[in-house]
Amino acid sequence: MKVLFLTPHKGESLKNIVPPPFDGTVTADTIDLRQHDLDAMPFSAVRTLIEKHRDRITAADIIHSFSGIALILRPLFPATLIVTLPGTEAVASFLPHPGEPGIELLPAAECRDAATLTAHYRRILNNKKRRDERPWGSWESLRLMDDHKVKHIYVAPGQKLSLQLHHRRSEVWTVVAGSGTITVGDQALPAAPGQVFIIGKEQVHRAEGGPAGLHFIEVQAGDYLGEDDIVRLEDSYGRT
Repeated sequence: MKVLFLTPHKGESLKNIVPPPFDGTVTADTIDLRQHDLDAMPFSAVRTLIEKHRDRITAADIIHSFSGIALILRPLFPATLIVTLPGTEAVASFLPHPGEPGIELLPAAECRDAATLTAHYRRILNNKKRRDERPWGSWESLRLMDDHKVKHIYVAPGQKLSLQLHHRRSEVWTVVAGSGTITVGDQALPAAPGQVFIIGKEQVHRAEGGPAGLHFIEVQAGDYLGEDDIVRLEDSYGRT
């Protein structure tokens, strides 16, 4: 996990926040803006200053900014951007719709120590990543909002998801290509393009790829859409 910190600049009120020391699971780096009065600099000069760090920014998994400049220059930040600033209400108007991937407010009160921050970072990375490779295939997030998520899921030939359930979300699976078998409850049904499978909260389900694999669109709905809301009842790859 990589975290790049943007400190407050000379003209901002949060002057004393220093990233806490992390253990070996986190690689932390800092862009120190404390000697620069960005309020007195032309915008073009501020942009040039930040762009000097483009390579470091591109490589970061998370950017945690204690400077408001990150909100203005957020197109330069391809990684997830966390913003910690005083006056949450004033900052909120700069943010995209709640739940959109890519940017999140984190109150200063929640930045107490390395363990607390690391837990936040892992949650954000896990819940907002755009794609992932799994032993059975892969998935890509197409849309992420507060109350719903849309994913494209590919199950490779002969592979299968764990037999699982979710406590806090329901799902609708629409098969778009390939073939396979989809289990909902105690029924294992053949899957073909155009078929729709409705999976309720806490309902057992699974997908298995046929000879050409299986592609389906998954629409999740619920009050929590984290990847950790999975209870695996049976798994071919030894996961729990």
